[in-house]
Amino acid sequence: MNKTRLFFISAAVAAVLAIGAAFLLLRSDDTLDEIDRVRRHPPASRTVDENEVARLVEVMNEEGSPRFSDDLTFEQMVAVLRANYGKNIKNRWVQIRLIEDLIRSMKARFGEAWVEEMYVTLKAAFPDLADDIFERFEKYQQYQEWLEKNRDELAGMSREERQEILNEKRNELFGEEVAAEIWAGEIRNEKIATSLKQIDQSGGDLNQKLSSYKAALNEALGEQTDRHMEARRYELTSRFLELPSVQKELSHMSPDDRNETLTQIRKGLGMDVEAIERWKSLDTERDDRWKTGQSYMSARDALTSGGASESDLNELRLKYFGPDQAEVIKNEEESGFFRYKQERVYGKN
Repeated sequence: MNKTRLFFISAAVAAVLAIGAAFLLLRSDDTLDEIDRVRRHPPASRTVDENEVARLVEVMNEEGSPRFSDDLTFEQMVAVLRANYGKNIKNRWVQIRLIEDLIRSMKARFGEAWVEEMYVTLKAAFPDLADDIFERFEKYQQYQEWLEKNRDELAGMSREERQEILNEKRNELFGEEVAAEIWAGEIRNEKIATSLKQIDQSGGDLNQKLSSYKAALNEALGEQTDRHMEARRYELTSRFLELPSVQKELSHMSPDDRNETLTQIRKGLGMDVEAIERWKSLDTERDDRWKTGQSYMSARDALTSGGASESDLNELRLKYFGPDQAEVIKNEEESGFFRYKQERVYGKN
């Protein structure tokens, strides 16, 4: 199975598992009934000392990353929500992150009353948006129950078929605009994955493939291209380098030409001069390491074909790798793993 196919199968499986993991805390069949009850008969609001909450938010912002805990007072809980989410609370994706955090905290603290307490806390923290957020929570619960009922069928679909079905259900429950905002990151990744598959299967040399990839990133990331590239530059560069067609071209180059090509790829994807120099040095170290490893494997094969003893193999490993690394190689081989028989991924190992 080639690497591209393996990558996309792994990504599809990971996506399905991630979907399920995000909602593990929402499995109770009674949750929808409880949500409906709370929406039809909202509990009384709980007042907070706004001055105290404002003071706590200021302190939390100075200290950074306030956390939920079981011993928070009501004012502290409200302050944590505002400090963590208040700045971007109108973003639907942020609202979902808020919902997930609240589910964990409310279930741990309030048991069967957690849905009602969640509503009360939302009302205190974000009174103007609480009802909308609570309704979104209900939609997510409906989505979870649908996922659970259709999990086996979804797992048996191709990546493309599964994504189409998921998108249809999300749009049905949330509306296209809201669903697009909630799953914006997944939509971007799907576009990039599709583009990579097309680039891998296309003709053209590495320069053409790199140009196509940069265009695909710009299209998928839009106005946020620079921010996403800055945050995920290594990942996005690695995904391009791992393409079998890219590896095939790199494998046919001399070490000098290959390292120069890797430098041009990294430069083309926005790495700065210092980072490029670090990678260039690492590429040279990797070339030397693989050259040593391949020489060792040739010597090992010759030795074992003549009935070498374990002592002979120990001496051979010491000769090529030194005492510390020789012990690592020995342990790997005893477990059945031979690292220098593995396929090399240029620019990665």
